[in-house]
Amino acid sequence: MHMEEPCFDFLRTKETLGYQVYPTCRNTSGVLGFSVTVETQATKFSSELVEQKVEEFLLLFGERLSSVSEETFQAQVTALIKLKECEDAHLGEEVDRNWFEVVTQQYVFDRLNKEIEALKVFTREELISWFWQHRGGTARKLSVHVVGFGVEENDLEDQKPGDLASSAYGPVSELTFLPVLAPALQEASLITDIRAFTSSLPLLPYHKVLS
Repeated sequence: MHMEEPCFDFLRTKETLGYQVYPTCRNTSGVLGFSVTVETQATKFSSELVEQKVEEFLLLFGERLSSVSEETFQAQVTALIKLKECEDAHLGEEVDRNWFEVVTQQYVFDRLNKEIEALKVFTREELISWFWQHRGGTARKLSVHVVGFGVEENDLEDQKPGDLASSAYGPVSELTFLPVLAPALQEASLITDIRAFTSSLPLLPYHKVLS
């Protein structure tokens, strides 16, 4: 909630990178995190430039978050509590919320109430500490660059649907891993074999957020 407006303002309004610009919280098999997504026009901006601008935004946002007043923080917390206290608009919302607890085998059917209680004791210092903990030297980040191909990306204009081999990025049924050209990304660990990369990772037990 703190990140949404400044994210749109910096990446969409000021940098004009694309219409689809948004941050979101992530819960990947119980591993919590956040992401920033930008959908841009390939003929105007490279994905490496977008990566650089996202990093610039996160740096500026960290400074902004560190200087947020207690009054502003409490106003945001109050707004979030009121949002979680809202009655379900229709029966489907209640069903989906409870069915999620069943299929994930967590069974915390009063999760909203627990989240509200947690928000009431949540502090500004905890929020700032959490952000910098996930942006510091020991933080881990996965940056996914997806580049399309076709006439819109300045590929051959006479390309036919069945003539995929003429594309600059190869057949549509295959992934072509692009080289890293930006100097700022030269030290990044480039993933060119997804299966080999995931096989090298430790397998953690599935985490459930129960309390």
